[in-house]
Amino acid sequence: MSNLGWLFYKDYFKGLDYTNLESEQNSHLIKEKVQTLITQTATFDSSEMLGNIHFKATTTYPGLILGSGNAHELPSIEGQAILGFSFDYTSGLPVIAGSSIKGVLRSAFKHIEYIQELLNDENFDVEALETEIFDNGDIFFDAVVVGAGTNLLGDDYLAPHGDDALKNPIPLRFIKVMPNVTFRFDFELSDGILSKSEKETLFRKILSDLGLGAKTNVGYGKFSDFKAIAKTKEEIAKEEALKAEKEEERLSKLSPLDRIFDKYQNNIPNIINAMKAKEIEEILFKELAEKIKTELVKKPKEWEKAKQKSLKRKEYIQAILGE
Repeated sequence: MSNLGWLFYKDYFKGLDYTNLESEQNSHLIKEKVQTLITQTATFDSSEMLGNIHFKATTTYPGLILGSGNAHELPSIEGQAILGFSFDYTSGLPVIAGSSIKGVLRSAFKHIEYIQELLNDENFDVEALETEIFDNGDIFFDAVVVGAGTNLLGDDYLAPHGDDALKNPIPLRFIKVMPNVTFRFDFELSDGILSKSEKETLFRKILSDLGLGAKTNVGYGKFSDFKAIAKTKEEIAKEEALKAEKEEERLSKLSPLDRIFDKYQNNIPNIINAMKAKEIEEILFKELAEKIKTELVKKPKEWEKAKQKSLKRKEYIQAILGE
């Protein structure tokens, strides 16, 4: 397969007679070039997945229009593809820009009740979630093609009437992604107000409702069959390593005593049991006992009026402190 982006933006303009753009020769040549473009058989390499969240979605009828704002029109040549298009520079395949995906998702947050309905929580703080997702580091990568049915690209026509509604319109040809083309969406998301998986679910619902690309109001840009993609062993290992690195960084900022309290989730009975079982270094016992006493004194039933198990814990701490 030739690089589709090169065919559309480079080869497309070669060989034309620019001294007489309206010539039949130009029209015939442009029609041939468009036909060559839409009949290309695509091959899909297993491109590296970026980020930590991935899902697939498949275009539905009538298809998907990408990059229509890019310049591509030639004046007065019949049969030309009048709208621009978005192709990946390297692969030449259609691509949905990450900035476009982010823009569509963010546009949904203007409608607070809609987001609350999707989250099934009428009191949810939508503005806080919007700031967390779009202003605090979540990343939206380009969506790439990973599969297609019979054809990847096709053509379609606009029929603008202009100022005269009674005049027969002149059909204007453009290129589109065909139905049954599957894209992979990649994100780098962080846990926060919503978990990564909850954000993924929310994104899939929004994209399913709103669609992507141009002319979504007349059915283009819709997707079906949203499917999560299982993480590879390498991705899981990378996530676990990153998680361990962040945890080690967090613990490095804690004192030895605070580390012990953190390890046992501030559960003093468990800490004392660990001390008795020699699971904690004895050199830390006195300092640890002072810290435990400080916490227990705040609770009369655990210190001043201690009984039974609480009394035994108090006596153990006093013994370490020599009281």
